[in-house]
Amino acid sequence: MENRGELLSISEMAKLRKVTTETLRHYDRIGLFKPVYKDPSSGYRYYSITQYETLGTIKELRQLGMQLEEIKDYFEERTVHKSLEILEHRHELLIKEIQQKNALEKIIAEKICFMREMEKKPRQMLVEEKQLEKRYIIATEEIRPSTQALSYKITELESSMNEVAPVLASNRVGAYSNAGIDEIQDDFQVAPFILCDRKYKNSKYFMEIQGGRYLSIYYNGRFGRKADAITQVADYMKKNHLIQNGPFLQIYEIDITVTSNFEETMLELQVPVR
Repeated sequence: MENRGELLSISEMAKLRKVTTETLRHYDRIGLFKPVYKDPSSGYRYYSITQYETLGTIKELRQLGMQLEEIKDYFEERTVHKSLEILEHRHELLIKEIQQKNALEKIIAEKICFMREMEKKPRQMLVEEKQLEKRYIIATEEIRPSTQALSYKITELESSMNEVAPVLASNRVGAYSNAGIDEIQDDFQVAPFILCDRKYKNSKYFMEIQGGRYLSIYYNGRFGRKADAITQVADYMKKNHLIQNGPFLQIYEIDITVTSNFEETMLELQVPVR
């Protein structure tokens, strides 16, 4: 044993390495970082200054995300080759984590931009003409719309996607219908969908939504507003001699994932025309 005067108490070692004394006690209990001397009468732990670097290495490996059992393995029968393999594996995991964080940051930034635009949007229901690009969705079969049925199908689709960074449903979730906008009945069927990109092209749910000329109208989720929106679009089509040119879409632009105020919810009806 080193001279007691040259040893560090547990509080001194903890202060030097900016960890807690409880952390050091835990490391001792699990056999990861043991003191060089433990007073048999008081139980006080004492450390050598030469252990300073070892504790620093443990702290750095923890910062890399390594679990305590992994760190224990790192210190057992170390060789350059073994250390290299462990660090290479940790590096691969770190790169993957950074990619996931970057993807999440991009999605959040896009969501913030979209929600700012929606906050400024006038609340009156107006038919607009839009030129929309081709889009991709994953969708289920058509069902009779009800809150429970739609929620179940959307959940099923989300599970199939296994996304790296899913963030909020607004402006990604909707339903399409092959029904004619001017002959819709109360019980018309819809197919729930989630907007996606081409990486899901091998999914059995994958579909392509044609680009082109669309009529668009925004309305909130209050009962009866959908019927008013449909009527306005049908009247606009008749007045301007337009014909529906494919399935129409209902997209939940602002929904309960971002607001508890029902008056703030907003859907968009999109009807392809020619």
